[in-house]
Amino acid sequence: MNDEIRQKYFHAFSSPLGREVLIDILKDCHFGCTLDPENAAQIAEYNVGVTLLAKLGIFGPDREIPVINSLFNSLTSGSKKEE
Repeated sequence: MNDEIRQKYFHAFSSPLGREVLIDILKDCHFGCTLDPENAAQIAEYNVGVTLLAKLGIFGPDREIPVINSLFNSLTSGSKKEE
């Protein structure tokens, strides 16, 4: 992955507005949903979302642990807000 492209993607989606747009794109890509393995279009759309996250540097080699930790931290902080 080209670091210059990664920086451009990160810059584009790092603002609150950019994150809102990213969330909308990921929803359209079925990210976080159970996929129908028989639906090739749905799988392709999902792959676009994963590729986007990889270009942002969120997914990729050696990123599994930081991603898992971040997800667990968001779950923990969310439950503390509800109390």
